[in-house]
Amino acid sequence: MRSRTKSRAASAVAAAAALLGALTACGPSVHRPAAAQPATPAPSTPSPSPASSRSGQEILTEAYETTRKADSMRVAATIQQDGKPMKVDLSLDRKGNCRGEIRVAGLGRLDVVKSSEFVHFRGDRAYWRGTAELQHTPQKRTDQLVAMLADRWVRIPASDPRAAPMTGSCDLTKLTSDLDRPSPLARKGETATVDGKPALAVTSPAKQGTQTDYVATQGKPYILKSTVMGDTTGEALFSAFDVPVDTTSPKDPDILDLSKLDTPPGESI
Repeated sequence: MRSRTKSRAASAVAAAAALLGALTACGPSVHRPAAAQPATPAPSTPSPSPASSRSGQEILTEAYETTRKADSMRVAATIQQDGKPMKVDLSLDRKGNCRGEIRVAGLGRLDVVKSSEFVHFRGDRAYWRGTAELQHTPQKRTDQLVAMLADRWVRIPASDPRAAPMTGSCDLTKLTSDLDRPSPLARKGETATVDGKPALAVTSPAKQGTQTDYVATQGKPYILKSTVMGDTTGEALFSAFDVPVDTTSPKDPDILDLSKLDTPPGESI
């Protein structure tokens, strides 16, 4: 009986990890935001900026290059996942480390911490129940799994092949890979304030409609915000550039070590 319970837990954890990989693989991307909100208008008489003498394409070319070179950043975005809003708040770096949370309507919240050694994740009751329902798990077994796993940290070695979907989700290089060639149609817009920082809006055509990138006008010209309006509406905020990612492992004596559960060796999650 005990071995069967361990198998059920292992299967549930594997399914949840696969779901995490699938969700984060859908975003966030610099050019795939969702849930736009207007930026705060800047003062009507802004100070002169070097951007005034450059085209929208030139401004974006520099901003894209600068953002691509960041060693780490925080990304906060709202993304449509199967018609449901998914909120992602992740800090990640070029080494594959990340820390943050994912929320999906109807699937609760999932926290994740990835370092070079381990991946830790923790789902709330809604997350585990939603995962079990997606797997068509019987009600009695679902209740058992929720009781065992809700709000409990789960650990798996980052080198374990089963962790591949999660480790790939913390790839900052992949996230910024589409910051390459701005459209020659890019056009400068209004000045604005994003999270207290002065910025210049630059609009470009996008597959989903019209994209607006807000480029910092003080300090390094990072992209601070990206929105899309049209068939898809969305938003992604970028901050904490070059700030080290906190990969401290959770301090919890009741962490569930997936490597000690009886899932088949090498089975992908």
